Amino acid sequence: MLKNFFSICLLLSSFILNAEETPTQIVLETFLDNTQTLSARFQQKLVDKYGYLLQQSAGSLSMQRPGKFRWDYILPYPQNIISNGRKIWMYDSELEQVNVRPYDQVLASSPVNLLDKNQKLNIEFVVAVMPESHDQVWIKLIPKDADSDFKEMQIGLQNGAIKTMRFIDNFEQQTEIEFEQLVVNPEFKVSYFEFVAPEGTDVVGDF
Repeated sequence: MLKNFFSICLLLSSFILNAEETPTQIVLETFLDNTQTLSARFQQKLVDKYGYLLQQSAGSLSMQRPGKFRWDYILPYPQNIISNGRKIWMYDSELEQVNVRPYDQVLASSPVNLLDKNQKLNIEFVVAVMPESHDQVWIKLIPKDADSDFKEMQIGLQNGAIKTMRFIDNFEQQTEIEFEQLVVNPEFKVSYFEFVAPEGTDVVGDF
């Protein structure tokens, strides 16, 4: 569930598009340019190369540029992944454990870490428009880095906003996330992107 997580959150917060834009790129660029904060519900599933369902999860996402986010998983079990832009906390309430890691260390190798690098999309990706399907227009992103954790990323847009994200890894497994109840530019308290470990929690890592 966490393997593609860091790429997902950085993708949402850090797109800088190719100057040679297609109409679909312009839609995506406009949405992201106008989005400083975001909240949504999500459904996530992982399937193997044969289409066999390996895992399902659901929860809510909140993000604020730059670098702040929280993924609050409800299913299949409660879990919270929170970043304040300096540290990332991965909290499992059932295990009563939180893993703390530096933000830069965790995300430095992500092929979509474009905000900190200030690079255009076409520097790290080959960008292609896909056929429209499921009432969405699509963009395909293929990493130029052969060592990337995934071989292809697909972004579906509906009514001018991100609706679906798909990641295909090097084992041909596909992670798909579909967003619902998406709200652009909600207000968050500063403390919303901080984590205080409950008493008795085992803290592992940088703290």
